Amino acid sequence: MVQQRSRAFLKWAGGKYNLVSQIQQHLPQADCLVEPFVGAGSVFLNTQYAAYRLNDINADLIELYKIVQQQVERYIADARTLFVDSANTKSSYLNLRQQFNEQQDKYQRALLFLYLNRHGYNGLCRYNMSGKFNVPFGSYKKPYFPEAELYFFAEKAQRAEFSCLSYQQVFGQLTAGDVVYCDPPYVPLSKT
Repeated sequence: MVQQRSRAFLKWAGGKYNLVSQIQQHLPQADCLVEPFVGAGSVFLNTQYAAYRLNDINADLIELYKIVQQQVERYIADARTLFVDSANTKSSYLNLRQQFNEQQDKYQRALLFLYLNRHGYNGLCRYNMSGKFNVPFGSYKKPYFPEAELYFFAEKAQRAEFSCLSYQQVFGQLTAGDVVYCDPPYVPLSKT
């Protein structure tokens, strides 16, 4: 019998959704799974540990996860307002991307992060040397609003602790019996 896999609510370059069945076979039983490079969280979403310590160096990603964990109903209601036909144009996207880059409020950034992820090219997450999100518009006919995936993530995240640390700091916090799934980001082929 094939076990149904759970999708992440974000599109993510290098995501492990298609590999979770193989990865699961190599993860030992333990109380806690630690992921220093959580990304979209496909391994987290498709494993059964009592606790999770999930980390990523991307502060926008971790803040989004904390908000979904703590206030999923409000987040879904507010995020849905960005998934309308009038916001699915290049000009709207560029306007909202600029708002994201100027936004200081963590909640508003989290709303815009999901919008940019689902409306941007290939779901990429990329920042320029000035720290500005710079992924171009994706030109999708009707970007998917991941309501069910957000609810599933929020429920599963009740057993998770999120952090935005270097992987060295995460390794320094490991305790006996932790299982570590470590899939670091790839080295870019160029500096652009």
